[in-house]
This record gives sequence, structure tokens and C-alpha cells, in this order.
Amino acid sequence: MKNILLVLVSSTIWSCANRTSDHSILADASTTKDNLIEQTDSAKILTNANFPFGCADLKNFEYPKHWEGDLEHYGHLKKPNGQEFESIGKCFNVINSAKTILSPRPRKVELLEIGNVFRSADNLDTLMQKSIDSCRYRLPDIGIYECYYSYQHYGNLILFDPKTNEGKLLNIYADDLGGDSHTILRYFYMNKNELSIYEAACYDDGCILDEKYKIIIHSDGRININTIDK
Repeated sequence: MKNILLVLVSSTIWSCANRTSDHSILADASTTKDNLIEQTDSAKILTNANFPFGCADLKNFEYPKHWEGDLEHYGHLKKPNGQEFESIGKCFNVINSAKTILSPRPRKVELLEIGNVFRSADNLDTLMQKSIDSCRYRLPDIGIYECYYSYQHYGNLILFDPKTNEGKLLNIYADDLGGDSHTILRYFYMNKNELSIYEAACYDDGCILDEKYKIIIHSDGRININTIDK
């Protein structure tokens, strides 16, 4: 069941090799309730974050990393090691609770799939998966792209090309995927043009976290999504 995740999430709301994937989906870029501005005005959105971006604690472990469940206290991880996992959730709660800023308005957005977690999840919200609304951060440009992070249930990285008025979108954060017997989470750590994706699975007997993908964003606009082979 998802009980272990629900307890972890509720306790943190207050706080701070390679195979290339070519799957892509065209996302809806129509206007919504959020503040969207035309492509020609995107330069007015000021940078409010820098690299590295994400949770630095993710770089501290050897993967795969496992935390045991506390069977005497249902829904909890064993202390003190379990606090390492909880601190990651707290870190992303802080990141995702930032105030929204203006969002770019590309005429077309291409969703680049990272693995199959977002395809296989039973409770996937496909509208939120493709959302370009609720931008929280404008990050420094990466090559030809303006770079934005939005959060509305899922954390999405938006790579916007102001010359073509088109964008690419990557689902880099999720806190509630999976089925009835377990929960899957996706985390990220980004340093300039290199993006590391981590996925966790939580069951009644504990949580396991692994580094799954390495994404390189090239200055000419190419994006390589590479699976990390163990």
C-alpha cells in the first residue's frame, strides 16, 4: 500500500552504459489560468535560480540505496537511516513551494519521455504531465534554450527556444506514481547542461532509490536521454 509514502509526505510538508530514448509526445500549449506571456516577452522573465538545481543529497549515496521499513511502526522507515530519505522529500517540498512566476508561451511543446514510469503509472494525470503552467523558476539559459522549472503535481523542465517559439518538456519530478501496492517517486539533480534522474519505489517493508538516467542538453539543442546500466 501507499501508507509509507503518505506518512513520509505528511511529515515533510513544512520543510525546506547508455541507451538513448527517442520517445516523444506533442503536448498541449494552449492558454490556461496561469499567467502566460508571448514568446517575444519571455526575456522579461528574470532568472531567479542558478545551477546546481535540485537536491544535492542525492549525490551522497551509492546506488541502488535501500532504507528498511519499521515494521513495528507501520508507514515509517527505520531511524536514523530513514531520515536520509525523508530529507530528500523535505528538500523538494521547499523547491516546489516557491511562488509562481510568469511562464513562457510556446506555440508547440514536445514532451520527451524519460523511461516508462509515466506510461505505466495507474494514477497518472496526463494533463498535469504535459503542463507548462505554474512556473516556479527561470534558470540560466542552456545553449539555445531558455530554461524553466514548473510544478503542478509533477515537476517539469521546460526548454524553450525563443527563435522558433517551440519548447521541449521533461518530467523530472513526481511524488505519487505507481499502483495500489507501492508508490514510485522521481527526483532530480541538475548541474548546468547535465541532468541526473533518480527513481524511488516505496513498499511496506521500505524504500529503494536508484539513479536511472543521465540527460545531456547540448548547446546546439540536441538532448540525449541515457539509461544508466548497472
